[in-house]
Amino acid sequence: ESCDVASEEELTATKKQVMAEVKEAVNFAKNSPEPPASLAKELEFPDAPDTDYNNRPVRADAEAITTASTDADALARCEEHIASLKEKSAAGMITIGDAVNLAILEEMLRDPMTTIHAEDLQAGSSYDIPKLTQQTFGTLRAADEIIDEGHFIGKALGEGMNGYRPIVELMNTNFGIYGMAELSSAGNTYATTGGQFEMPMTIIGAGGTAPNQALGAEHSQPFHAYVMGIPGLKICTASSPEAAYGIAKSMIRDNGPGILFLPVKQMKSVKGSVNEDVCLPMNKARTLHKASDASVSANKAVTVLTYLHGVKEAQEALATINADGNDIDLIELTSLKPLDIDTIRASLERTHKVIILDESTLSGGVGATVSALISEKCFDELDAPVRRLCMDDAPVPYAASMEKAVVKRGSDLIEAVRDAVAMKL
Repeated sequence: ESCDVASEEELTATKKQVMAEVKEAVNFAKNSPEPPASLAKELEFPDAPDTDYNNRPVRADAEAITTASTDADALARCEEHIASLKEKSAAGMITIGDAVNLAILEEMLRDPMTTIHAEDLQAGSSYDIPKLTQQTFGTLRAADEIIDEGHFIGKALGEGMNGYRPIVELMNTNFGIYGMAELSSAGNTYATTGGQFEMPMTIIGAGGTAPNQALGAEHSQPFHAYVMGIPGLKICTASSPEAAYGIAKSMIRDNGPGILFLPVKQMKSVKGSVNEDVCLPMNKARTLHKASDASVSANKAVTVLTYLHGVKEAQEALATINADGNDIDLIELTSLKPLDIDTIRASLERTHKVIILDESTLSGGVGATVSALISEKCFDELDAPVRRLCMDDAPVPYAASMEKAVVKRGSDLIEAVRDAVAMKL
């Protein structure tokens, strides 16, 4: 009975060929000049942080491929759904989840190499982020995944290395912790392959820790802080439909891996509009409120840095802060990495005091990193130490009465602004 087993002669010849190729590669490495030190930073991201994704060209055959590979009726239903989302946006009634859904559908139509993975994908997951993706593009481009984040983040990792542009929606970003190895590989791939493999992978999901969240410790971890130390990842946040839509589109077009965090308790309650077809920068913070010149002159202005649920907490605290005779520059940190230190510095040149309303822990949190960078790069602008309002290192309790001891909120910010203006260190 014949079988396709190599003979001893064939194995010997193959081994000889492999050894020759290895020797050639070793000699090439020995005879090559040492790479310049600057190359390490150049290999951090495939796309520079200041890339304008509005100018990113689309492949010439994209529309033809989409038309040929997508059912006409399904495509028509998708277009109707997109039109309905745009009507919501025009009325100022689109939610954060719907805004991201709009961005994803537009980008999947724009580029047929874009794919998506999510749990409960057919049903739209928890916040409608992947709604109609599988019904429109089929199971190959839109995979309804099992409850195993490491598994489907790993699938996306492989797709990204092979020319696809995968999106992963995490129903709750905290469970991305089960895909940490895969996220680490995604962040390091471009550098470890010498720039030979780009990794256009987008992770999007609801997370963070809101006051009175009542989701317990497992669902309230600051995963955004956990991933800050992974090289090669761009990490963004968005607390409004406009920011979520614009940053999502940019991240999907980016040729490197990124994570977009959204506020889990505000996915359906916060509504607004989006700037259609506009990609927002992934390296810029957003100034949402600027302290009056009078408050700056009176030394009663403070820079407040926050993100996710902290934005709404700060906005709702603003009336009380103003009633006290104080004011704030309210800056949303839509880019956690790379951090927009220029916008922070510009504010500190006016206020000379800064408070970070932080949705992560005292140890190893986002606020710790931001505080350190401010102290290193803006020290001469500070009239007082950086004040951090961050989560305690204890696990977040389910009970609201206990949670108050761990999670900071608008009332804490009001008191901190009073102390900052009074120079109570």
